Amino acid sequence: MRFLYFKLINFRLLIFFGLIIFISSCEDFDGDQTIPAYIQVDKFILDKNPNLAEGSLSQKITDVWVYIDDELIGAFELPAKFPVLKKGKHKITLAPGIKMNGMSGTRVVYPFYKKVEITDSNLAEGKILHLDSTTTHTIYSDNAKFSWKEDFEDGGVSIQKRNGSDTTLFATSLSGNVFEGFSSGMIFLNEIQNFYEVETIDKFVLPKNGSPVFLEMNYKTNNPIRVGLLSYYSSKIVQTATVVLNPTNEWKKIYINFTPDISDSYSALDYKVFFGEYKSSTNTTATILFDNIKLVHW
Repeated sequence: MRFLYFKLINFRLLIFFGLIIFISSCEDFDGDQTIPAYIQVDKFILDKNPNLAEGSLSQKITDVWVYIDDELIGAFELPAKFPVLKKGKHKITLAPGIKMNGMSGTRVVYPFYKKVEITDSNLAEGKILHLDSTTTHTIYSDNAKFSWKEDFEDGGVSIQKRNGSDTTLFATSLSGNVFEGFSSGMIFLNEIQNFYEVETIDKFVLPKNGSPVFLEMNYKTNNPIRVGLLSYYSSKIVQTATVVLNPTNEWKKIYINFTPDISDSYSALDYKVFFGEYKSSTNTTATILFDNIKLVHW
């Protein structure tokens, strides 16, 4: 199995299997409980891990995966309120979930955020256990490694133009083009400079054997963005596009999964990240903005 760490779940199937879990759990009770307890989770808060230099705390945690006594109850879009046929004292574990590659059909637990464990909560029939934002704080796991971070705040940019590109990526502080801090990354296209392709200056040695590797970033664009990997072998370079991001008139956060592409290029020595695309024919000019890019793995 090339992608062992994650379970890709169609959200309709998720709801279906969630109902199966809910119904079958009735049989696990001692006694004749027919009135469920309820759990309410509003959102996750991402805090700084004092052991890491993780950069921006921008996040897009869309779901909560819920375990009671280490048994999966289901995955729920936030904010969520859901019934459980449990009562009394139980260990409740909440795992932050994301839309992998920005797609609703691939909702997964994000491996680099820590799960939240609540051991002193009491479930009561007909009552709502409200796990509010004072409880649902998470951080990056201590073992998370950031091979590359680019927040465009340090003057120099760790991205360069590839051969054939009409333009390059640069830091901008123009009002309206900055996500947070003082600068963001920008690419500008017009009728003359209508193609861009840029790559990381550095190469990265990345884990294989299905170990998760993700690219996080904030972006805003009126033009598609192609994102992928350049795999460096001893005698060749292979370019693989992982996703194509659609235009958006607001800043978005995305978690791009490079794990399958790395598994498919197992004998590659190292990798670069690239971004590129032609200017859309519907645009006279195109403005592509980036911020808080992170390459994360164990």
